[in-house]
Amino acid sequence: MASNSLPRRMVKKLLAPLLGEATYSVIQAVAMGWDIKRRAWWEPELELVDRVVRDGDSAIDIGANFGVWAYYLSRAVGPTGKVYSFEPIPFTAKTFRLIARGLGFDKNVELVEKGCGEERGVVSFTVPVMETGAISAGLVHMTGRNDSRPGRETHARFPQTRSIECEVVTIDDYLPGLERLSLLKCDVEGADLYALRGARRTLEEHKPVVIVEITPWFLEGFGLSVADVTGFFDELGYRCYRYDDGGRLVPTPKDAIVEDNWIFVHPANDRRVRALIVDG
Repeated sequence: MASNSLPRRMVKKLLAPLLGEATYSVIQAVAMGWDIKRRAWWEPELELVDRVVRDGDSAIDIGANFGVWAYYLSRAVGPTGKVYSFEPIPFTAKTFRLIARGLGFDKNVELVEKGCGEERGVVSFTVPVMETGAISAGLVHMTGRNDSRPGRETHARFPQTRSIECEVVTIDDYLPGLERLSLLKCDVEGADLYALRGARRTLEEHKPVVIVEITPWFLEGFGLSVADVTGFFDELGYRCYRYDDGGRLVPTPKDAIVEDNWIFVHPANDRRVRALIVDG
C-alpha cells in the first residue's frame, strides 16, 4: 500500500478518531517504517548519503519527521558514527523512536526533541490537522509564517491547525566539538535559514555537504527570499547544485531555484562528490 494511497487514507480516516494517540502512534510507526524499508517513501537526494557519508562520520538531520533520512544516515555512519536528528513535535518524536527501534537505527541515532533556530528559546509551532484528526507531520512549521497568501491551497491546505510550544536550540551551542561532520540535512518548512544561521560556526568549521529544501512560498511567509538563503551560503563559500535524474550535481544559479531539495557543497571539501559535479 503506497504511503499516501486511497486505502491508506481510508484506514487513517476510520482509525484516527477511534484510537488514542499512543495506539495511533504505534500504527503510524508500523506503516511508515514499512514505507521507509521498502523505499515507498523516498527522495532522490538520499542517493547522496552513501557518496558523502563514511563509517565513523557525524551527520545532522534537522526536521527529522518519522526518520527516513535518519534510517539511511544511520547505515552510512556505521556503529562508530553518530546521527543527530532534531524533531520537536512530541507525537512525531514518539513515532520516530518506535520506527528507529523497529528498523534498528536507534543505536547510533540520537533523537533530540527540540527545534533548531538562530537563537535559543521557546517557539510556537503550528501543527496542521487532517480531517481524520491526525496531524500532518511533514507540514508542521514555526508559527509566524503568513499562510493567508495566494498559494495556500497547495502549500497549507489543511483547514484545521493547533499550536504547540517547543524548545528551540542552535546547532552551534547544542553540538559543540563534533567530529567528522560530513552531511547536514535541513527541511523545516521555510524556517531553514534560521536553523542554518544557528549552525554557521559548525558549517564554517566542518564544511559538510548541506541538503536543504527550499520552497519560495514558505520563505516569503517569513519575510525571506531564495536570495537570502543562497546569500548565506555565498558568504560561507558554498556552491549550489541540483541533483538531476542522472545522478549528477548540476551547478544552479539562484534565479533558477524552484521548490525542491538543493545541495550546497564547499569546494574545499568536495572530494567525495567531485565526480558527480557537472563542469560549468
